[in-house]
Amino acid sequence: MFSFSKFESGQSNIFCKKENHALVSSNYYKEALSEDYEVIVNGEKVPVYTCCISKYPFNTEWPGYQRPIEQTETASFVNLVSDEELKVEVVVKKEYKKLILKPYSRNISYEEDNGKIKFTLSENGQFVLNTDSYHHCLYIFNSKPITPPEKESVTYYFGPGVHMTGRIVLSSNESVYIDKDALVFGCIYAKNAENIHIFGNGLLDDIGEGRIEEKCYEMFTNGNLKFYDCKNVNIEGIMMRNSAIWCVNVFHCFNVMLDGIKVFGQWRYNADGVDIVNSQNVTLRNSFIHSFDDTVTIKGVDLYAKTDNENILTENCVLWCDWGKTCEIGLETTCRRYKNIIFRNCDILRAGDTALGIQNGDCAEVSEVVFENINVDYNCYDTLYQFQKFFDQPYTNHDKVAIPHLIRFTNNPYRDGFTQELDIEGIQSGTIHDIVCRNINVHYDEEIPMVDGKYNVPVTVNNKDNITHYNIQVSNVKINGTYADENNTIVFLNGVKNFTFKKEN
Repeated sequence: MFSFSKFESGQSNIFCKKENHALVSSNYYKEALSEDYEVIVNGEKVPVYTCCISKYPFNTEWPGYQRPIEQTETASFVNLVSDEELKVEVVVKKEYKKLILKPYSRNISYEEDNGKIKFTLSENGQFVLNTDSYHHCLYIFNSKPITPPEKESVTYYFGPGVHMTGRIVLSSNESVYIDKDALVFGCIYAKNAENIHIFGNGLLDDIGEGRIEEKCYEMFTNGNLKFYDCKNVNIEGIMMRNSAIWCVNVFHCFNVMLDGIKVFGQWRYNADGVDIVNSQNVTLRNSFIHSFDDTVTIKGVDLYAKTDNENILTENCVLWCDWGKTCEIGLETTCRRYKNIIFRNCDILRAGDTALGIQNGDCAEVSEVVFENINVDYNCYDTLYQFQKFFDQPYTNHDKVAIPHLIRFTNNPYRDGFTQELDIEGIQSGTIHDIVCRNINVHYDEEIPMVDGKYNVPVTVNNKDNITHYNIQVSNVKINGTYADENNTIVFLNGVKNFTFKKEN
């Protein structure tokens, strides 16, 4: 079986069990098609749609208004739905010198002839085609088919068409289905609910939501998905675009599965990918997350300070961070402890500031964290981030190469004077211990200069509060196939006991 997303207005295949909830299908909306690419799959031309992404890593503290559209550019995407081998042809409608098809770990061979690229996709997954740089990329999503349910079996059924919903509020035992040909303009919210299911191969777009609050913790602005105090949440397959703040928000939730989701077209201030906050038993897998700000981050906030972050797994994901951190704990870490946190089998196409990070900015004891089997790309065309200090300031780092930290563990304080206000026992003061990083493969662009004969792939463990971090193990890091250690890689250590960086058999 092979099909693809096709968004067309004028259809009204929509169903809702709830009374007095206005769900409207548009007869007039027209989704923009790409001017950069043409895609043919198994001999059939498929629609190539567009989204906005950040033009460059340029950020500021929330200024009271949303990020200017002038700081964005157009990317393209196709959503293929298949359970068979696909023969893909991509026609690039612009001049280029170099073709880049990621993730490199998938080892996809291709033929190239005068702007036409041919390759085969033998399994589901998410891919990115770049020409010369990250600008104006093409996302290729090859999604597992999700069978449409009977309409009466779900609370909200969005069939083919363009639908205008606003905020959808879910209660316990409710569900949302978004068909592969459905484009839903709205966001989804739940509080104190359980047994929630959101699934399908379609697109949820949050472009209509405004932002009025600096913090992303509150319910004033939702992002694509926002859940507080929920249990048994299953999100499967859907695409998400244009979040007003953090895209996927999981606050004080238990037993959450995020499987095969696609987060992209995220460009607005604080557009994190997935934020897991004071939650337990959460899995993110088989997904694609391209965020402007932090990509996958695990946080703790005052409201839920008595609930620890435990049993959280991110695996088999393709990750892309424009500005912040990619696989991250913190910066807010208000709880007693983080425990059994795993990031594994992931591809980081762009690492932002840090690929693998811990920022223990509040009071938690962070331990039993594992980063393993991670591929990280260092690209010569990734430009250096810049903080915008005033409204008319331009981005000026176009010719400066971004060098992210490969590993960075710190306890830089997020704020002062908070521990006295929280009624939790046994808090530590920003300790980091028993952390494992193993089997990390770095693709280091040869055009990036080395520093004093060392790869410019910084590894940092830094103490900011007279606390000794301990038992930090880094092993089997390879840079372009060569094992890394303190002799050929930049390492900075301060206030750490029992740090090892070595090759293991």
